[in-house]
Amino acid sequence: MNKYDQEYKGEAVGRELSSARLVLFTLASGRSGTRYLADFFTKNITQCYSTHEPYFIPNNPTLFGKPIEWNARYNDNALLSVLERKCHFIASRMEPFYFESNHAFLKAFNRHAGTLLHNPGFIHLVRNPLLVAKSEFVREQAIRKARIPFVDYQSDTGEYLFRWALTGHEDLFQYYPCVFNRFQFYVLQWMEIEHRAMKLIRDNHWQDRVFFIDVDADLKREEVLKNMINFFELPHRSVFNMDLHRNKTPFIGPTIVTEQDKQEFRAIVRDLPDNYRQLLQRKPYSDCCWHTEVNELIT
Repeated sequence: MNKYDQEYKGEAVGRELSSARLVLFTLASGRSGTRYLADFFTKNITQCYSTHEPYFIPNNPTLFGKPIEWNARYNDNALLSVLERKCHFIASRMEPFYFESNHAFLKAFNRHAGTLLHNPGFIHLVRNPLLVAKSEFVREQAIRKARIPFVDYQSDTGEYLFRWALTGHEDLFQYYPCVFNRFQFYVLQWMEIEHRAMKLIRDNHWQDRVFFIDVDADLKREEVLKNMINFFELPHRSVFNMDLHRNKTPFIGPTIVTEQDKQEFRAIVRDLPDNYRQLLQRKPYSDCCWHTEVNELIT
């Protein structure tokens, strides 16, 4: 049973968060089960304000789009006002627990979470990087084929960027001066997201505040979700509703990784900086069900 210390870490905004409120975020890439987990919380966890990606909720920024760019360019003058607004929203909730299942968290909030969040907890969702990259690539293709409006936003420098992705200006991408394709972009995004997750945990000494889930093996196992509930001491319904939403891309079948995808994955990870390459050799990644397959492509 995990107990949370009450050591104060925050600034003025952090003080507004009640010492009794546990604030939970997911540490995850897109296409890694955040929607499924959000539905589990909504249907089974009580006394908790639960949200997925908070579109159309006044004063609770989604963190997609501009905040991702501001974080990439270290434009804290613009970014902090958005993060503070989210913290104000969290502080205004009446429930003793707040949960947000949102893959924008590590894209926009990672550098300031240690300062602004008080009494946080994290659910670290990790899915096979090949499947994540292929699924994100296919999802973007489908969105663009459907001509959905406002999927791109204009950055402060006039560049048009995909709203739900990193910008490509983050430090890791600068190791690749040559042109790479969009699938490989999503491979690098997965690497950057996981690097941020581990740095966030390490720098803030939050190892005892994180519940790890190997998405491919365990996310849909009721026993694992019960362990997560016990870890955070969450109030819950006596009988779980496991009829949960699965966020499939419309008209697209199961995600299939081809031999060409594996070759492109191998080409991109071959030039990874050592600290990113070594990430996959250590826990928790070395215990994942897909580790042997992916490791063979790296070594």
